[in-house]
Order: sequence, then structure tokens, then C-alpha cells
Amino acid sequence: MKLREYQERFVNNIAIELRNGKRKTIAQLATGGGKTICFSAICDRYIKKSGKSILILVHRKELLKQAIHSLNKANQIHAQPVIAGMKMIPEAPVYVAMIETAYKRLDQFQNIGMVIIDEAHLGNFTKVIDFFKDQFIIGFTATPLASKKDAPLKNYFDSIVCGVDIPELIESGNLCREVIYGAAEIVKRAELKMKMGDFDEKQMAIAFSNPKYIQSTVNAYKQHSEGRKTIIFNCNIEHSELVNQAFTNAGYNSKHLDSDSADRDKILEWFDCTPDAILCNVGIATTGFDQPDIETVIVNKATASMPLWLQMCGRGARPHPIKLLFTIIDLGGNTFSHGLWSQPKDWKDIFYNPPKKGNGVAPVKDCPECSAMIHTRCTICPECNYEFPKKEIDEEHIQEFMVLSRGLDIHELIEKNSKYKDYYTFFEISRMLALQAKNTIPRMNNETFDFIYQNNLQLARLWCKAQKKRWNSDWHVDQVNLSLTKEIQKLFPTWKKEL
Repeated sequence: MKLREYQERFVNNIAIELRNGKRKTIAQLATGGGKTICFSAICDRYIKKSGKSILILVHRKELLKQAIHSLNKANQIHAQPVIAGMKMIPEAPVYVAMIETAYKRLDQFQNIGMVIIDEAHLGNFTKVIDFFKDQFIIGFTATPLASKKDAPLKNYFDSIVCGVDIPELIESGNLCREVIYGAAEIVKRAELKMKMGDFDEKQMAIAFSNPKYIQSTVNAYKQHSEGRKTIIFNCNIEHSELVNQAFTNAGYNSKHLDSDSADRDKILEWFDCTPDAILCNVGIATTGFDQPDIETVIVNKATASMPLWLQMCGRGARPHPIKLLFTIIDLGGNTFSHGLWSQPKDWKDIFYNPPKKGNGVAPVKDCPECSAMIHTRCTICPECNYEFPKKEIDEEHIQEFMVLSRGLDIHELIEKNSKYKDYYTFFEISRMLALQAKNTIPRMNNETFDFIYQNNLQLARLWCKAQKKRWNSDWHVDQVNLSLTKEIQKLFPTWKKEL
């Protein structure tokens, strides 16, 4: 199978990293980027060149079957599944095993030269990779944030290679754009207890099972998604069954699914064939679940895990002829903690500098007119065209700065930085504006930052025009916001951006 241009670049960059002595590397690629296609290509090229075998580690039976199918379909590689009960492992170019199964048979694997770990952020690979002292180890994940904050991935891997991010996949048509809604009344996250790095499932389920929140879930569906294929992520089995019953009582086509459901295959077949199906599930349809005609994702729980948040939302992002975008209904306040699903992330920085517990608040606000959740920098709601009132600017602090900032010449900067990479000047604008602010004004506040930010946006647009690059409002605006915020916070460490 021929790789897309960005996939070829991604695979090549991983190979370069390994050749440069980074034996253990994280390979980050956004959901929808074709992760299994990429590691199939890696397998094909490595076994042909080295003559050694590869061990692929997964954490669920469905992912084991999916990996074997993808290897065969993409590169005609006949992989050997390693399953419980096997007393002898036949020789093969590629082995696919669940981590626990592989751990009990590590001494039976022969001629292994590379280990590929699927969903590496889960962190359940540690006792396995310690066995492989000389082999290449690649950890694939869409979200290189470890499930345990006290055991970040940088403790186990030497480096990271990042592929395309969600905004680029949306731009190329490989993912759909989202619109996110909340509810007027939701469970307060601050009142939920933590357990093992996330919210206590039992206590959270009790809170979300309050009849008013159950009804709020039905009302949110009725308002934003009625008649569309919908998947709902609930707290636990008891909570999910209550939610399912409420939808059934309201006359909607709804079923519940969990890992113990006896008729699991029938329910999934029903969901596949039913246009207005509502699937209430617990921990089933996060990774490895592909149902492109899902139009709405309801996250009916709170999570402290950004990877889980992105995975749940991503179930509705696959392109399909019936939809131009998909809807996320966030009933757990997750957007305000983790940000918009399609918001770009600096995964390389996150890998090397993982956020500590409770760090930061996502730059998100909700529209008072339609309840859509949007970036704080948006002045007009993209869903209903509501125009947010403009903030008054602190003239006292910006008058001196204005003279300096208007003196930046984009063409001069481009020529001066011509020896650097393509986007160097784009980000240099933020650095220069931040430095000018530090040398000009005594302190930073939100109004001054907003003025500098708008100036930065104008200069970034001029740079795009000079470089003959199409202005992508979502991607470029987010990059300006991220880079300027980072530079300002370096120089004004006591300033904290209010949302």
C-alpha cells in the first residue's frame, strides 16, 4: 500500500531517529493519521532489510486482530498471533501479542530486532521492554502523555517523532471538524475525588446518576443531536444502564454495551446498521473502534486524562458522506480542562516537559447565544455568529509599545532569517513582540496582552501573504496564541493569563 506524503515523511523520520542512536523512540500520530498503516510499513521495510523479526504489543484482543488484518492488507505480511494457551510459538517475521501474554513467553521469542508498542501512553509495557536490551523499541500513540503522571514516557524513551496533528488532518479532509456543546447544569469537577490519577469512578458515577443529570443528558441529545447516530461514554455500568433506560423511556433507539455484555457482537452490528442508534457504553469504544458514521459523541463523565478525552471525542471524527462535521456534547467539564478536541498540541514539548497535576486551564469559553464551546480568542462564534463584546484596552500601558511594534518590517525579517527553516520568522515575530514589550512596559495584564496578540496576528497574516501561504484561521491563530503566550510568560513570569 502506498503511503500518503505525510505518512512517508513520518516513517522516514522514525528511521532517521533510530539510526541516530535513539534506540527507544515514541512515534506520535493523531487519531485518523493511519497509525497501523505506518507501523505496517515500518515492519515491511525492517524485516526485508534486517532479516530479523518484530514483536508488536497491544492491550486488547480487538487491537490484536486489527493489527494482524492491517499487516496483511497493507503489506501482505502474515503475522503470527500469540495468544493465551500457546505452548510453542512458531517462527514468524512478525508476532502480535497482548502484553501480559507476551510477558509470560518472553524467552520463547526468537530473532527479535524490534518491538512496537501500540497505545504506549497506557504505560503497561514497562516490565516487557526491560527484557529487550539491544532491540529497537517504538512506542506508537496519538497522545504521548503517560497515564501515570509520576511515570512520564520520557523516563522510558529517548526521543519523540511527531507526525501530523489534528488541524492538518481536518484541513486535508482526513478528519471532520467538531462543534462542542455543554449543558447548563453539570456535575462540579472540583467536588469529585481522585483515585489512581483520575476521578474516582464509583463516586463520580453516583454524582452523575442523579436524576437531574440523567435528564440533562437526554435533553442535551434532544437539543443538539436528535435522530443522529450517537455514542455516549458513561461513568460505569450502573450509570450507563440508567442513562440507557432514560433514553429508552423517552422513545429513543438506545442500547447499553460493556465488556460483560453477552450479546456484544449483535449490539455492535445493530449500531452499525441503525442510523439513529444511541450506544451507551463503558470503556469499550475508545481505542480501536472505527464507526465513521457516528455524528455525535456525548462524554457523560469527567476525566483528568487528556489522552482519554481526545480518544473519546475522536470516535466521531472519521469522515463519512453523511456528515460535514460532528458534534461533541461535553457533560463533564472536560473542554475547560483539556481544551478543544481540534486544538493543536505541542506534543514534543509535552513529551519532554509533561504537565504536572492541576497545571493550567484550557483557553476555552462558551457562547452565551448557542452554548457552543470555542477558543477564547474567537470574537465571533463560528456556529451562530454571535459577536462577543470587545474589551477595553489599557491605553496607559500600550502607547509606548505601539510605536515599537509598528516598526517591525516583515520583508526585512524574512530576508534576515532566510537561512533558517520555513516557519522560523513566523514564530520569531512572537519572540520579538514579547521582547519589545519587556523593554517598553512595566507590567503585563490581559488587556495589554490582547493588544499585542492582535498585532501579532496582523503581522502573521502579512508573513503568510509575503510567503504565498494560505492563511488557515484555525491553525495559524492557535500557533500565534501558543507562541506569544509562551514568550510573554517567559519574560513576565508573574503574569497569568485569565480566561
